[in-house]
Amino acid sequence: MLMHREFSAWIVSNNQPLPEYLVAVDEKGSRVSCWIPSEAGKQFSVHWRDHGSNVHTCSFISLDGFVVPGRFLYGTGSASREGVRSGPTSERPFIFAEYRDASSSGDCNRNAGTIMLKIKRVRLEGHKRANPFQTIPDESSRATVSGHCVGYGDERPTYEQSPSTWQIKPYDRASNGSYVTFVFRYRPRGFLLSQGIMSEDDRTAESAVPQRKVRPSQRRVTSAPVATALATGTLITPSPSPSPNTKKMETTVCVFLPPSIGLL
Repeated sequence: MLMHREFSAWIVSNNQPLPEYLVAVDEKGSRVSCWIPSEAGKQFSVHWRDHGSNVHTCSFISLDGFVVPGRFLYGTGSASREGVRSGPTSERPFIFAEYRDASSSGDCNRNAGTIMLKIKRVRLEGHKRANPFQTIPDESSRATVSGHCVGYGDERPTYEQSPSTWQIKPYDRASNGSYVTFVFRYRPRGFLLSQGIMSEDDRTAESAVPQRKVRPSQRRVTSAPVATALATGTLITPSPSPSPNTKKMETTVCVFLPPSIGLL
Protein backbone atom coordinates (compact mmCIF):
# COMPACT_ATOMS: atom_id res chain seq x y z
CA MET A 1 0.00 0.00 0.00
CA LEU A 2 1.01 3.61 -0.47
CA MET A 3 1.58 5.66 2.69
CA HIS A 4 2.01 9.40 3.18
CA ARG A 5 1.08 12.04 5.77
CA GLU A 6 -0.77 9.70 8.18
CA PHE A 7 -2.79 8.11 5.35
CA SER A 8 -2.47 4.96 3.29
CA ALA A 9 -4.25 3.83 0.13
CA TRP A 10 -4.41 0.73 -2.05
CA ILE A 11 -6.40 -0.90 -4.85
CA VAL A 12 -8.03 -4.31 -4.42
CA SER A 13 -8.96 -6.60 -7.31
CA ASN A 14 -9.82 -10.29 -7.31
CA ASN A 15 -9.84 -10.16 -3.48
CA GLN A 16 -6.17 -9.12 -3.39
CA PRO A 17 -4.37 -5.79 -2.95
CA LEU A 18 -2.68 -5.08 -6.28
CA PRO A 19 1.13 -4.89 -6.17
CA GLU A 20 2.63 -1.42 -6.61
CA TYR A 21 5.73 -0.62 -8.65
CA LEU A 22 8.02 2.42 -8.96
CA VAL A 23 6.51 4.23 -5.99
CA ALA A 24 7.39 7.94 -6.08
CA VAL A 25 6.76 10.56 -3.40
CA ASP A 26 6.40 14.25 -4.22
CA GLU A 27 6.89 15.83 -0.80
CA LYS A 28 6.26 19.34 -2.08
CA GLY A 29 3.02 18.35 -3.77
CA SER A 30 1.96 15.92 -1.01
CA ARG A 31 1.43 13.29 -3.66
CA VAL A 32 2.41 9.63 -3.99
CA SER A 33 2.24 7.70 -7.27
CA CYS A 34 2.87 4.18 -8.48
CA TRP A 35 2.11 1.67 -11.25
CA ILE A 36 -0.31 -1.25 -10.82
CA PRO A 37 -1.27 -4.16 -13.12
CA SER A 38 -4.80 -4.20 -14.55
CA GLU A 39 -6.72 -7.20 -15.86
CA ALA A 40 -9.60 -6.60 -18.24
CA GLY A 41 -12.98 -7.69 -16.92
CA LYS A 42 -11.95 -7.65 -13.25
CA GLN A 43 -13.74 -5.48 -10.72
CA PHE A 44 -11.68 -3.32 -8.38
CA SER A 45 -12.18 -1.15 -5.33
CA VAL A 46 -10.34 1.84 -3.87
CA HIS A 47 -9.36 1.65 -0.19
CA TRP A 48 -7.79 4.13 2.19
CA ARG A 49 -7.05 4.52 5.90
CA ASP A 50 -6.53 7.42 8.29
CA HIS A 51 -3.90 6.28 10.79
CA GLY A 52 -4.87 8.83 13.41
CA SER A 53 -4.84 12.38 11.99
CA ASN A 54 -7.65 13.39 14.39
CA VAL A 55 -9.05 15.66 11.66
CA HIS A 56 -12.24 15.11 9.64
CA THR A 57 -11.60 14.40 5.98
CA CYS A 58 -13.59 14.01 2.78
CA SER A 59 -12.32 12.45 -0.41
CA PHE A 60 -12.78 12.35 -4.16
CA ILE A 61 -11.84 9.61 -6.62
CA SER A 62 -10.86 10.35 -10.22
CA LEU A 63 -11.19 7.43 -12.65
CA ASP A 64 -9.65 8.34 -16.01
CA GLY A 65 -10.65 11.89 -15.11
CA PHE A 66 -14.27 11.08 -14.19
CA VAL A 67 -14.67 12.26 -10.60
CA VAL A 68 -16.90 10.52 -8.07
CA PRO A 69 -17.33 11.34 -4.37
CA GLY A 70 -15.39 9.27 -1.87
CA ARG A 71 -16.35 9.02 1.79
CA PHE A 72 -15.88 10.92 5.03
CA LEU A 73 -13.55 9.79 7.80
CA TYR A 74 -13.52 11.30 11.28
CA GLY A 75 -9.85 11.46 12.20
CA THR A 76 -9.18 7.71 12.13
CA GLY A 77 -10.41 4.48 10.54
CA SER A 78 -10.72 3.18 6.99
CA ALA A 79 -13.07 3.45 4.01
CA SER A 80 -13.52 2.04 0.54
CA ARG A 81 -15.42 2.64 -2.65
CA GLU A 82 -16.19 -0.03 -5.23
CA GLY A 83 -18.78 1.56 -7.48
CA VAL A 84 -20.62 4.71 -8.51
CA ARG A 85 -24.23 5.22 -7.45
CA SER A 86 -26.70 4.99 -10.33
CA GLY A 87 -29.97 5.27 -8.38
CA PRO A 88 -31.45 5.49 -4.88
CA THR A 89 -30.68 1.81 -4.19
CA SER A 90 -28.32 0.83 -7.00
CA GLU A 91 -24.74 1.25 -8.15
CA ARG A 92 -22.43 0.16 -10.97
CA PRO A 93 -19.14 -1.43 -9.90
CA PHE A 94 -15.72 -0.24 -11.02
CA ILE A 95 -14.04 -2.59 -13.49
CA PHE A 96 -10.92 -2.66 -15.61
CA ALA A 97 -12.32 -2.74 -19.13
CA GLU A 98 -10.76 -3.52 -22.47
CA TYR A 99 -10.93 -0.60 -24.85
CA ARG A 100 -12.57 -2.16 -27.93
CA ASP A 101 -13.15 0.76 -30.29
CA ALA A 102 -9.69 1.65 -31.53
CA SER A 103 -11.21 3.88 -34.22
CA SER A 104 -13.06 6.06 -31.71
CA SER A 105 -12.23 9.74 -31.74
CA GLY A 106 -12.45 10.06 -27.98
CA ASP A 107 -11.13 13.26 -26.48
CA CYS A 108 -7.52 13.32 -25.40
CA ASN A 109 -7.45 12.82 -21.66
CA ARG A 110 -4.27 13.41 -19.69
CA ASN A 111 -5.80 11.45 -16.80
CA ALA A 112 -6.40 8.33 -18.91
CA GLY A 113 -4.98 5.24 -17.27
CA THR A 114 -5.07 6.66 -13.74
CA ILE A 115 -7.03 6.12 -10.55
CA MET A 116 -6.53 9.06 -8.20
CA LEU A 117 -7.66 9.47 -4.61
CA LYS A 118 -7.65 13.03 -3.22
CA ILE A 119 -8.12 13.53 0.52
CA LYS A 120 -9.05 16.93 1.94
CA ARG A 121 -9.11 18.06 5.57
CA VAL A 122 -12.43 19.71 6.41
CA ARG A 123 -14.74 21.03 9.10
CA LEU A 124 -18.32 19.79 9.15
CA GLU A 125 -20.88 22.60 8.94
CA GLY A 126 -24.29 21.02 9.27
CA HIS A 127 -25.93 19.18 6.41
CA LYS A 128 -27.34 19.63 2.92
CA ARG A 129 -29.34 17.70 0.35
CA ALA A 130 -27.80 14.45 -0.88
CA ASN A 131 -25.62 14.45 -3.97
CA PRO A 132 -27.42 14.17 -7.34
CA PHE A 133 -26.85 11.04 -9.41
CA GLN A 134 -24.08 11.34 -11.94
CA THR A 135 -24.11 10.56 -15.65
CA ILE A 136 -21.77 7.60 -15.94
CA PRO A 137 -19.47 7.79 -18.97
CA ASP A 138 -19.26 5.11 -21.64
CA GLU A 139 -15.70 3.80 -21.96
CA SER A 140 -15.97 3.87 -25.78
CA SER A 141 -16.26 7.67 -25.65
CA ARG A 142 -12.85 8.17 -24.05
CA ALA A 143 -9.26 7.82 -25.20
CA THR A 144 -6.95 5.25 -23.64
CA VAL A 145 -3.19 4.95 -23.33
CA SER A 146 -2.78 1.20 -22.92
CA GLY A 147 -5.77 -0.72 -24.23
CA HIS A 148 -7.44 -0.68 -20.81
CA CYS A 149 -9.74 1.87 -19.25
CA VAL A 150 -12.02 2.13 -16.24
CA GLY A 151 -15.47 0.77 -17.00
CA TYR A 152 -18.64 0.33 -14.99
CA GLY A 153 -20.32 -3.04 -14.56
CA ASP A 154 -23.97 -3.99 -14.63
CA GLU A 155 -26.20 -2.23 -12.15
CA ARG A 156 -26.55 -4.00 -8.80
CA PRO A 157 -28.37 -3.34 -5.51
CA THR A 158 -26.66 -1.25 -2.85
CA TYR A 159 -27.59 0.60 0.33
CA GLU A 160 -30.33 3.19 0.13
CA GLN A 161 -29.02 6.71 -0.37
CA SER A 162 -29.15 8.94 2.67
CA PRO A 163 -31.32 12.04 2.13
CA SER A 164 -28.53 14.35 3.28
CA THR A 165 -24.78 14.76 3.32
CA TRP A 166 -22.37 17.01 5.22
CA GLN A 167 -21.87 20.66 4.40
CA ILE A 168 -18.13 21.36 4.66
CA LYS A 169 -15.52 24.08 4.71
CA PRO A 170 -11.70 23.85 4.67
CA TYR A 171 -10.13 22.80 7.95
CA ASP A 172 -7.78 25.82 7.85
CA ARG A 173 -6.21 28.23 5.38
CA ALA A 174 -3.73 25.59 4.30
CA SER A 175 -6.49 23.09 3.52
CA ASN A 176 -8.06 24.62 0.40
CA GLY A 177 -6.42 21.95 -1.71
CA SER A 178 -5.79 18.28 -1.11
CA TYR A 179 -3.95 17.24 2.03
CA VAL A 180 -2.65 14.13 0.30
CA THR A 181 -3.16 12.60 -3.15
CA PHE A 182 -2.58 8.98 -4.17
CA VAL A 183 -2.13 8.20 -7.87
CA PHE A 184 -2.34 4.67 -9.26
CA ARG A 185 -1.31 4.36 -12.92
CA TYR A 186 -2.85 1.12 -14.16
CA ARG A 187 -1.62 -0.81 -17.21
CA PRO A 188 -1.86 -4.41 -18.50
CA ARG A 189 0.85 -6.67 -17.10
CA GLY A 190 2.33 -7.05 -20.58
CA PHE A 191 2.86 -3.31 -20.79
CA LEU A 192 4.50 -3.14 -17.36
CA LEU A 193 6.81 -6.02 -18.33
CA SER A 194 7.74 -4.51 -21.69
CA GLN A 195 8.62 -1.18 -20.08
CA GLY A 196 10.72 -2.74 -17.31
CA ILE A 197 8.32 -1.47 -14.64
CA MET A 198 7.69 -5.02 -13.47
CA SER A 199 9.89 -8.09 -13.98
CA GLU A 200 9.14 -11.74 -14.71
CA ASP A 201 10.16 -12.46 -11.12
CA ASP A 202 7.47 -10.03 -9.97
CA ARG A 203 4.87 -11.80 -12.06
CA THR A 204 5.93 -15.21 -10.74
CA ALA A 205 5.78 -13.98 -7.15
CA GLU A 206 2.40 -12.37 -7.77
CA SER A 207 0.89 -15.57 -9.18
CA ALA A 208 2.19 -17.53 -6.18
CA VAL A 209 0.24 -15.42 -3.67
CA PRO A 210 -2.68 -17.51 -2.38
CA GLN A 211 -6.15 -16.09 -2.92
CA ARG A 212 -7.66 -14.82 0.30
CA LYS A 213 -11.25 -15.57 1.15
CA VAL A 214 -12.77 -12.26 2.13
CA ARG A 215 -16.15 -11.49 3.57
CA PRO A 216 -18.45 -9.47 1.32
CA SER A 217 -17.79 -5.78 1.82
CA GLN A 218 -20.29 -4.12 4.11
CA ARG A 219 -18.84 -0.71 3.27
CA ARG A 220 -18.99 0.37 6.88
CA VAL A 221 -16.58 2.78 8.48
CA THR A 222 -15.89 1.89 12.07
CA SER A 223 -14.77 5.41 12.88
CA ALA A 224 -18.06 6.95 11.80
CA PRO A 225 -20.83 7.60 14.31
CA VAL A 226 -24.20 6.17 13.44
CA ALA A 227 -25.72 9.63 13.61
CA THR A 228 -24.92 13.07 14.87
CA ALA A 229 -27.47 15.04 16.89
CA LEU A 230 -27.60 18.71 16.04
CA ALA A 231 -28.69 21.37 18.49
CA THR A 232 -32.21 21.06 17.15
CA GLY A 233 -32.31 17.44 18.21
CA THR A 234 -32.60 16.32 14.59
CA LEU A 235 -30.55 13.23 13.85
CA ILE A 236 -28.40 13.69 10.77
CA THR A 237 -26.77 10.59 9.37
CA PRO A 238 -23.33 11.32 7.87
CA SER A 239 -23.06 10.31 4.24
CA PRO A 240 -20.49 10.61 1.46
CA SER A 241 -18.37 13.56 0.52
CA PRO A 242 -20.19 16.31 -1.38
CA SER A 243 -20.25 16.22 -5.16
CA PRO A 244 -16.89 17.38 -6.50
CA ASN A 245 -16.35 20.58 -8.41
CA THR A 246 -14.44 19.13 -11.34
CA LYS A 247 -13.20 22.54 -12.42
CA LYS A 248 -11.24 22.75 -9.19
CA MET A 249 -9.72 19.29 -9.57
CA GLU A 250 -6.08 19.32 -10.58
CA THR A 251 -5.68 18.36 -14.22
CA THR A 252 -2.31 16.70 -13.74
CA VAL A 253 -2.30 12.94 -13.34
CA CYS A 254 -4.34 12.44 -10.30
CA VAL A 255 -8.75 9.38 -8.27
CA PHE A 256 -17.34 7.70 1.28
CA LEU A 257 -18.51 6.87 4.42
CA PRO A 258 -21.38 5.57 5.06
CA PRO A 259 -22.08 4.81 8.55
CA SER A 260 -24.72 2.18 9.00
CA ILE A 261 -27.28 4.09 6.94
CA GLY A 262 -25.91 7.06 5.06
CA LEU A 263 -24.49 6.37 1.62
CA LEU A 264 -24.19 8.30 -1.59
